[in-house]
Amino acid sequence: MIHSDIFYLFLIIALGYLLGNIKIKGFSLDISAILIIALMAGHFGITIPQGFKFFGLALFIYAVGLQAGPGFFETIKENGLKFNIIALFLLVIIFGLTFGVAIYLNIPKDVAEGIFTGAISSAPALAAALEIKNLPNISIAFGVVYPFAIIATIMFVRFLPSIVKANINQEKRDFEERQHCLHPDIITKNFKITNESFKNKTIHKSQIEKLTTTIIERVESKYPTDPSDEDAILHYGDIVRASGTEDQLDNLKIILGEEVEDTYTFHDDMKVFRLLVTNRDIVGKKIGEIKELKSLHAVITKVRRSGIDIPPYKSLTLLLGDKLYVVAPRKHEKKLIGLIGNDLLRYPAADFLPISFGIVIGIFVGSIPFSIPYLGTVKFSFVGGILITALILGRLGRTGKIVWQLSPHSNSLMKVLGQLIFLATIGTNSGKYLFESIKNHGWISVIIGLSAILLPLFLSTFIMRKLMKMNLFDIMGVLSGAMTSTPSLTMANNITASDYPSIGYAAVYPFAMVLSIILAQIGAKLI
Repeated sequence: MIHSDIFYLFLIIALGYLLGNIKIKGFSLDISAILIIALMAGHFGITIPQGFKFFGLALFIYAVGLQAGPGFFETIKENGLKFNIIALFLLVIIFGLTFGVAIYLNIPKDVAEGIFTGAISSAPALAAALEIKNLPNISIAFGVVYPFAIIATIMFVRFLPSIVKANINQEKRDFEERQHCLHPDIITKNFKITNESFKNKTIHKSQIEKLTTTIIERVESKYPTDPSDEDAILHYGDIVRASGTEDQLDNLKIILGEEVEDTYTFHDDMKVFRLLVTNRDIVGKKIGEIKELKSLHAVITKVRRSGIDIPPYKSLTLLLGDKLYVVAPRKHEKKLIGLIGNDLLRYPAADFLPISFGIVIGIFVGSIPFSIPYLGTVKFSFVGGILITALILGRLGRTGKIVWQLSPHSNSLMKVLGQLIFLATIGTNSGKYLFESIKNHGWISVIIGLSAILLPLFLSTFIMRKLMKMNLFDIMGVLSGAMTSTPSLTMANNITASDYPSIGYAAVYPFAMVLSIILAQIGAKLI
């Protein structure tokens, strides 16, 4: 077993971790050290079978997609067009530079095609090119440039904070503050109804809530009320506690009358509970589907997710780890906690049925061909299919009794394990031909490939940072996604100690992957 693939795989990972943890004046190779160790191992004849690469990719991409899914579609609405235009600009410039320099230096176009696909480190693009022109020089040039391009892209992301002179902690605060601006905090205020209209008209709580998009949590009235009545009548002189954004509550004040100090004490048995969603029976369900809330006389006043407040619309899907603010009678405390969960440790560590089923669906989606005019048939490929599927499933949360979401611990384990296996595999398989390819074909392909990616990366970074004033985390995610570089995303997440770059990555990766395939096919037709 000492000479088995499993032994070498974990030996490479262990040595890579040791090397990556060495710091010299604050600098460390981090996750890229595993790739370096793997390249060296490949040079000395140690190779990990290619099947491990796809296994690692499947785990990593599926976990990233599930985690990014809930925020992905909001990002597409807010920044999708901008992010994907940047990806288009970056890839087209790389394509133009590669073929432009190759033509100028009289380098064969089949070699230029290999340099391009290797520079963007895209195996699907290589496969697309070989389907049109199955020439050996394409694969050879790809093999020469590929490992250098991976390391160059990873190191570019590694040094990106220094390049743009950014403080990671400040960038994180700015990123979260922007999220708060897009999703204002939901607060609570008390009001006394002094609007004369309430004397002459019968006005129900639901009418005011619908008009102002606020949630009325509690009502104290001198008139007899039925505690089980969900849609109580509001009277002149009632004291109301409501939750909403600052603007929503300002509108409510105009309708009700005057604001009352926060210290007002309601003489009822209601209590505000702060509970984590961990019960798999409600994970992935819409708030309106949880009928038990009605029997407990419980009202969800806000949902806190990933550091932002979300209004508790009935159509909102609850996700694992959401923090709910719930107003309910004290006597129902145990039943309410039993319904919501409030204990992450009790959530199943991993359910392999949805994991396996989701990856199978993703592989199937990636294998479906579709036609693009003038370019022929293309596919989303293995990675693209899994990512798109995971994004959708992460957004859905559940389908019937199948809960797609994973606990944070399970998701983190899948991501880390997948990326380590992936890096070790691609490193050993690239390393075995690395020096031989350089010796036979010279450094010119490597120089062209590195120049073709580094110049556009610097230019794109300048445009995003200086002209578009983009956050560092968005820049990292967009560049990693545009280059379809999973190792770069790994580096971005590691050095920022967050998953925020994954949002930008997921927003551009599907488009960038399809575009890279299209450009590769165009290049092959130029040969």
